[in-house]
Amino acid sequence: MPRFADNWVVDKCMFDYVAGGVCACCGFPHLFAPGGLEGMINAFSDLETDAATMELNAAKASPWPPDMRDQIWSDRLLLRFKMKKEMKGYRNFLEGVVKDGNDGGDDDGGGDGDDGGSGVVDDDDQDHDVSDGGEVDINDAIPILEKFCMNELSPRQIQGIFQLPRSELTEVLNSKYKICSAFAVVFCTVVEQVANFKVTGYPTDARSNSNGDNSEEIFEQNLKFKKVGRGFCVDIITSSGTINEKVLRMFLQRMVGLAGPTLLARAAKSSSSSSTSEGGGGGSGGSGGGGGSS
Repeated sequence: MPRFADNWVVDKCMFDYVAGGVCACCGFPHLFAPGGLEGMINAFSDLETDAATMELNAAKASPWPPDMRDQIWSDRLLLRFKMKKEMKGYRNFLEGVVKDGNDGGDDDGGGDGDDGGSGVVDDDDQDHDVSDGGEVDINDAIPILEKFCMNELSPRQIQGIFQLPRSELTEVLNSKYKICSAFAVVFCTVVEQVANFKVTGYPTDARSNSNGDNSEEIFEQNLKFKKVGRGFCVDIITSSGTINEKVLRMFLQRMVGLAGPTLLARAAKSSSSSSTSEGGGGGSGGSGGGGGSS
């Protein structure tokens, strides 16, 4: 069994969990959910009947013992619920970028003294609901943001933005989303697998949208991990020291996807989709990371 393969992920998660990788505050959340895991899955209003059934079947097919499985799946649902609530903030931000750009405010990236073009809107910020009927196309924000990055930021600044230390991922999971149970054990292990993805020999397994958008595949191909300094990063700077416009546009396309309508890209439905959807909760590289946090 090669190191960092899917079986390694399962074995390491089991070892870390048994060795004490779960805290007392969230060690037995399934005991407080009426109907157990099935009741919790059915309680989430964003899951239709078929989706809830597929979710439960995927949980039952996972390699984890029942107690550990219930913790993983309950926190998995909780994380997805919290991240879906954030999609509105991204949409408000992108709509604000489009509005400012249409008003001629994209030259300085800020508009008429508004902060809409300067960062992601908080969950509770409702100021940028510029469209009640959906007439603003958030994809129009891509060339505006691309122009801002190319004209207003230096290659060094761009490189600093497009990198993330590995430890910060688990810190965000704990501090922002308040998740530190068995799911965190799986999350940390999958992050380690992704950091060593080349060792596994697995191919890129990105999902292409029905409209032919392959930005997720391009993102996976460009995602790198540097053990010293930068951590996770993308090849945003060329060998000549200029900004890689193709990679920048790819990232902005993925950023627009954070506004929905779905949390993650979905593959085209097929007769076998029910057996492959949402993964087993462990490894398989990219799908392990996506399935674990979607």
